[in-house]
Order: sequence, then structure tokens, then C-alpha cells
Amino acid sequence: MLNTFIGNAGHLSVIIAFISAIVTAYAYFMYGRTMGEEQATWKRFSRASFYVHAFASFFTAFALFEIIYNHRFEYFYAYSHSSKALPVHYMVSSFWEGQEGAFILWIIWNVVLGFFLIYTNKRWEAPVMVVFALVQAFLVSMILGVVIGDLKIGSSPFILLRDAVNAPVFQINPDFIPEDGTGLNPLLQNIWMVIHPPTLFLGYASTLVPFAFLLAGLAYKRYTEWIRPALPWAIFSAMVLGMGIIMGAYWAYVTLNFGGYWNWDPVENAVYVPWLILVASIHTMITYKKSSTALKTSIVLVIATFILVLYATFLVRSGVLGDSSVHSFTDLGFRVS
Repeated sequence: MLNTFIGNAGHLSVIIAFISAIVTAYAYFMYGRTMGEEQATWKRFSRASFYVHAFASFFTAFALFEIIYNHRFEYFYAYSHSSKALPVHYMVSSFWEGQEGAFILWIIWNVVLGFFLIYTNKRWEAPVMVVFALVQAFLVSMILGVVIGDLKIGSSPFILLRDAVNAPVFQINPDFIPEDGTGLNPLLQNIWMVIHPPTLFLGYASTLVPFAFLLAGLAYKRYTEWIRPALPWAIFSAMVLGMGIIMGAYWAYVTLNFGGYWNWDPVENAVYVPWLILVASIHTMITYKKSSTALKTSIVLVIATFILVLYATFLVRSGVLGDSSVHSFTDLGFRVS
């Protein structure tokens, strides 16, 4: 029997996550601009709106995994990335095989880091969380799946198969549900697919923290103070992202046999570039703390790191590397018909 409730609930949670992210950004902006009792009111409201965003984000992830785990092949995402033959750990892998699931994973990591920053960096909370909330709104827009006129914003993971595939069977029986899905790409049926993407996306998400501290420092004219809280996060990000890259390298070696590392997947190379820039930014930030030089270089490198992370994501999602990568995607969901 066709189950549309969980998909509708998941899609609603995406919309709530998007709206609450924008509201959170505005609330934190006002929190940073006001004083006294009004500031305390905005602080409570901004945190509450972030909690709503967090709940909506986690429910979105739950809804998508529920669709995959319960083999609801009436949904295009479950049909395209999962099958009944997959063990549970590969069902988890199929969650982030698709572009929408990967974005949800990134969104969840940002939420976790956001909570950590709220309760550990109260002096920087307002300006840093403005940046976090705006980036969250951008990421959620990637899975929004909302059509305005001829413009489609984002690609929803909760679209039904009959709405995604133009097959004659749906004209005969609109409620047709396939017996099984197409399954996970055989090259991705590897234990590294379970642990490599979450590590990599934690690395992606953590690059936002130094970037947010930098923008907060520039906005509040604390041109040098941002280095101190940003440096530990930059080191953490470099470690996690480096670990993810090493996992990818080993995975390529195992999957492609001898020489696989040297014929590295271009998606992994795309991730390697921002990591190099991130490591360089750590060196320049340490140099500034020791000798008060290289501040401008640090600013440029931190900005470049985050931009290159977004660019690496675009290479994966746009289909530019579709013919040369086993985990490249072809539809960003932005198009005018």
C-alpha cells in the first residue's frame, strides 16, 4: 500500500528547517545588535529557533532512513539507492549515497557543531551563529524541492517514484510499487562506505567554524581576536578531513586493487585541495600568534578553504565528474524548465 505520510512529514520538516534557519540567522543578528533586557529576549528566541531547526533537521534524517530501512520503494530515493538484499550497514550507506542524503548528513553535522559552539563560545555566539544559520539555510535549500513557477529549488529526497520516472506502468496503476530497488552501487558496497562519508562530511562541516569566527571577527572589527578561538577548530578540521582523505585513499586501493591509490578517484582529489589550504592556514595562524605576522594571509587562506570545500562539493554534485567517479552525482536540483 502506498505510504505518503512519512514522505510528506519529511518534506514538511525540510521546509521547517529552512524557515527556522533564516529566522535563527535574523534572531542572532538582532541578539548581537541589542543590549540589556532586549538582548536577553533575542538570545532566548534565537536559541529556541535553532532548537526548532535542529529538531526539523534530525527528523528529516529519520524520515529518509525510515523510508530506506522499511523498503518503501514507492519513493524514488529508496528505489534508486537501496534494495531488500542489502544488510543494515549498507542500508546506512545508501542513506548518503545520493546527493540529498549527503546534504542531510552535512546539515546534521553542522547542527551538532552549532550546539557545541552555543555552549562553549558564548562571547562569539551571536556573530558565529549568524554565519552558521545562513549556511544551514543554503544547505537545506539543496534538498528543499520547492517549485516556484518554472523554477525548482533543490531536489527533495521524498519525491515519489511515479513523480520522478515517466513509466507507462504509472499510467495504468498510479499506486504501483516495485518489488525491489536497484540497490547500492557494487563499487560502494564496502565497509569504508559506512565510515568514510560521515568522517569526510564532519571535516566539511568543521571548516565552517574557522570561517564563521573569521567573518564574526571582521563584522565586529575584532580583526585579530578571531585567531584564538578559530585555531583549535582549524586543527580539528584538518585532522578529521585528513583522516577522511586517508580512508578514501585506502578505499580506492582496496576497491581498484594494486595501483588504485595512484588512479585516485577525482572526487577524492577535489577534497585534497582544500585540505592543503587548510593546513597552510593553520601554519599562518600559528605564525601570527608567535610573531604577529601573516594575519592577512590567514584571512585569505581560511576563506579559500571554505570556498574550495563548496567548490569540491559542486564538482561531486554537478555531474562534471560523472564519467570518471564512482560517487559523483548529476542533478543539483536547480533548473528552469
